[in-house]
Amino acid sequence: MLEKKVEMTQAIIDQYGVINGDNDTIHYDDSLAKSRGFRGTLAHGLNVMGYAAGLAAKKYGEDWYTQGELYTKWIAPVCPGDHLVVTLDDDGQIEGAVAQGPTMVGHARLIQP
Repeated sequence: MLEKKVEMTQAIIDQYGVINGDNDTIHYDDSLAKSRGFRGTLAHGLNVMGYAAGLAAKKYGEDWYTQGELYTKWIAPVCPGDHLVVTLDDDGQIEGAVAQGPTMVGHARLIQP
């Protein structure tokens, strides 16, 4: 099993927002996020998925870039202060989790061209 641990911070969320151009205030305004029922601002889903893609690249090597398939489903938020753990098991199953429980599920596998 491969694992990536990330201490999620607002700085990581802000930096990712600059990279992808997502200016939705739910990622940057703590008061707004809390008023909508979240524990704080939300990490971008694609940022969290990126950690899974990195694990898949380690698992599958060069073939990942031409034959890789990645599927993820976000089931709960990741917020600043969360200790995020993303895993990729031997069968290609992905899970992201924080103290409150799973945040992302899915798979990464190679497909034949």
